[in-house]
Amino acid sequence: MIGFVKRIASQGFIWPPIDYELLEAKEQGLLRGTVLNAGAGVRDLSHLVDGTLINQDIRWQDEQRTDVDVYSPIHDIPVPDGHFDAIVCIAVLEHVENPEEVVPEFFRVLKPGGHVVASVPFLQPEHKIPTDFQRYTRDGLARLFAHHGFEVVSVKPLFSVYHTLHWILYEWLVLKGRGRAGWAFKLLRVVLLPALGLVARRSTLQSPKLASAFQIVARKPAAP
Repeated sequence: MIGFVKRIASQGFIWPPIDYELLEAKEQGLLRGTVLNAGAGVRDLSHLVDGTLINQDIRWQDEQRTDVDVYSPIHDIPVPDGHFDAIVCIAVLEHVENPEEVVPEFFRVLKPGGHVVASVPFLQPEHKIPTDFQRYTRDGLARLFAHHGFEVVSVKPLFSVYHTLHWILYEWLVLKGRGRAGWAFKLLRVVLLPALGLVARRSTLQSPKLASAFQIVARKPAAP
């Protein structure tokens, strides 16, 4: 029982599988052909791609992954111009210090008419992996891609407002749980977070003012 309560009070409990973010793009046929998973981490997108998936990332300390196809900085991907039909970049741009170099590189390696599907945080606590540099509003994200030649197809909130509230409340309760009256805040964690987590998993209530993250779909203009 204690283990169950801890699980549904945790951050891991509230977040949906990766399909939530990419299923619409898949259904629209945007993930066909040769698809780059930029900053792949450990996410498996193979079941969402109709074609060939190329995982790119920097080499980690004590690297043990076997599914990374290209090791490189994300702003310097060693492929020819117009190599990919689509690019997916999930929760990566907040961790790079040079997004103004990364997005032009996406433009370079993408075929004309191809799409980028990228997500970045807005109202999320700092999470260093190992760095954390920026957050984006809708306008800021649209400007980042449009400034470098992309046509912005859409920018939308991801997750519900309760995901935003859960993460912030979780971090506050953990912080207060280390204090002199920590026992009370540890108790609040198992009282408040499971209920909020269940609402987060079921609610579709979204607001750009309270978005945990935004997703942009951007298109490289087709060649004349």
